[in-house]
Amino acid sequence: MSGVLHPVGPEPEQTYWIRRALVLGAALLLVLMVALIANATGSGSAASAAPPPVVVPAVPGTSASPAADAADKATSTPSASTSVTPKATTTPAANKSASAKKSAEAKKSAEVKKSAEARAKPAACAPAQLRTTLTGLERLKPKQHATFKLSLINGSGGTCVVKVSPATFSLTIYSGRDRIWTSAHCTTAVKPISRSVAAEGAVEWSMAWNGRRSAKGCNNRPEIPRAGTYEATAQLDGAKAVRMRMILKG
Repeated sequence: MSGVLHPVGPEPEQTYWIRRALVLGAALLLVLMVALIANATGSGSAASAAPPPVVVPAVPGTSASPAADAADKATSTPSASTSVTPKATTTPAANKSASAKKSAEAKKSAEVKKSAEARAKPAACAPAQLRTTLTGLERLKPKQHATFKLSLINGSGGTCVVKVSPATFSLTIYSGRDRIWTSAHCTTAVKPISRSVAAEGAVEWSMAWNGRRSAKGCNNRPEIPRAGTYEATAQLDGAKAVRMRMILKG
């Protein structure tokens, strides 16, 4: 070990250290040159194996490659947030359904309105709650025309509709049990009435007798009523009849 650190020989120790330094330097230089040659050889092989890329100049108006076209298309495609939603179209079935719905709603509205109007209108008067009045001349001559005044008074205590028709009302003149004249023989003798009347209000009208005997079809019989006592009777179906006495005197 002392021989390495302190060279032994006929020459000075410094000479031996110089020699050692030269040998070591030559060895290092050789190693460096070998490394450089190996690196240059590897780079040359890679360069020869992969030829340099060829750049194709782009032609105006065309894409450089399909990949570039795809990239451009991908870039120009609108995003989902900016897409345009097509307008909804109405089918005939939808139109028919909407029309049927409107028709049903209109019908229901009309029914509701009709029901409301029916509730707003007063009901018909009950005949039993109507009072009949009858007035006229009590003394007549044979064949003399007579005019009778009639009325129906609403005794129901509330507003109701008084209805009169040839089918529900009649005026008849008797002589004992002999029927001389009746409005039932002539439907035009009674004019139909339908009127709203308040409590204790009345509907009034008049009827005429020509002093003759009546027959069906608004005709007259040939017999002339003779002097005597007669009775006029006014009758509304369901109501109390009212009578008036008359005397025919020649």
